[in-house]
Amino acid sequence: MSFADRIRSQTRNLVRILRSASFRLPLIYAVLFVLSAGALFVTVYWTATAAMQDDMAAVLRTEAYQLAEIHRRSGLPGLAEQITRRINFRTRGPIFYLLQAPNRRVVVGNLPGMPPIDGVVDFVPRTDSPEPEAPPSKLTGFGLTLSDGSFLLVAQDADRLTEMQHAIARAFVWASGLALLLAIAGGALIGTSFLRRIDTITRTSLAIMAGDLSARIPVRGTHDEIDQLVSSLNAMLSRIQQLMDGLRQVSSDIAHDLRTPLGRLRQHLEDARARATTTADYDAATDAAIEEADELLETFSALLRIAQVEAGAQKRGFTEVDLSDLVTSVGEAYQPAAEDSQHTLDYQIDDGIRLTGDRQLLAQMISNLVENALRHTQAGSTVSLALRKSSTGFEIEVADNGPGIPETEHGRVFDRFYRLDRSRSTAGSGLGLALVKAIAGLHGLTIRLEDRKPGLGVVVRG
Repeated sequence: MSFADRIRSQTRNLVRILRSASFRLPLIYAVLFVLSAGALFVTVYWTATAAMQDDMAAVLRTEAYQLAEIHRRSGLPGLAEQITRRINFRTRGPIFYLLQAPNRRVVVGNLPGMPPIDGVVDFVPRTDSPEPEAPPSKLTGFGLTLSDGSFLLVAQDADRLTEMQHAIARAFVWASGLALLLAIAGGALIGTSFLRRIDTITRTSLAIMAGDLSARIPVRGTHDEIDQLVSSLNAMLSRIQQLMDGLRQVSSDIAHDLRTPLGRLRQHLEDARARATTTADYDAATDAAIEEADELLETFSALLRIAQVEAGAQKRGFTEVDLSDLVTSVGEAYQPAAEDSQHTLDYQIDDGIRLTGDRQLLAQMISNLVENALRHTQAGSTVSLALRKSSTGFEIEVADNGPGIPETEHGRVFDRFYRLDRSRSTAGSGLGLALVKAIAGLHGLTIRLEDRKPGLGVVVRG
């Protein structure tokens, strides 16, 4: 990469960072902080100024009244002596004094003469020539007219107040500048990290769009909002992959399992065309073709039913179902069929068990389990249907004492078109248990197979 290309790349990255929400957000907070600090600065500035002015005025007032008391006891000469002593020894710090006689003659002090003013006064002393002990350019004083008409003024340097105000202003400027600098640096750092994670998500999305459905976004483990979003996206991607795998499997199963009935249908029609010579022959061929077509339609209806259940559309029509009454109705409905096939159907139902769901789908689920047990056990077998309360809710159990299912096949019997009879010589499409699994999942139920030795138990737990 050339130098110009690197410059362009860095410029694009900088523009992306400046435009990112993760950069703008700290900057906005920094501006809000500066505005808040500005309001605080104004409050502190005026409060500190007023407090210092009040403190200075209180000190000067106390000093002036103490000197007035000395004047009352010792007269003007005693007061002049005391002021001279305080000026020479600076016992009170940088305080300036002026004592004028009633005729405005300066008796003593380190301030030039001025017209008498009682109370607090801010003034600029007049100095005709520079002196080593010249007062500051601005003073705050407290003036007091004494009992004999003399004027006493006690003053302090007002520049200290100005310096304090400047110090507060400098502190605000430095703090605001530092806050903005840290906000820009922090925003750039956070923006860079944020964009890296967004780029990772983008790369993963492109990989998935290219056909790699197994690609996942890495999780940092910080458990922040981005990690939570990434976990949700990964869960969604896993679900999409699962659905796509299921779709591919269904497509493969349909292509494989429907070849046989379609082949038989075609064979019946060819036989009818080649061999049928009478109306009875044509009727027999037509009946066989219709039977094969009905099986195909039944298979497609089952597939559509499973798809609808897995889509969850029926959840909108969920109502409270009396599960005890429903299971009892299914057991009574299958009692004659069990007797006709020389099976014994026992059922034991606990009362008062209710569930929020779709009554028709729940009846379909239980019916498929009972019908599956009756179909795949030999004559003379016993099938039991039970509904009982458990510590966590309830259990529906359909069990038999037939040949059972090998334990290695337990995890596959709920797949679409899966049948233990690999030759497909027995009736059935292999979709009954797949529909049971879909209905159970829709209602938040779990299914477990148990090897009863002999026989098999299917337990649906809610």
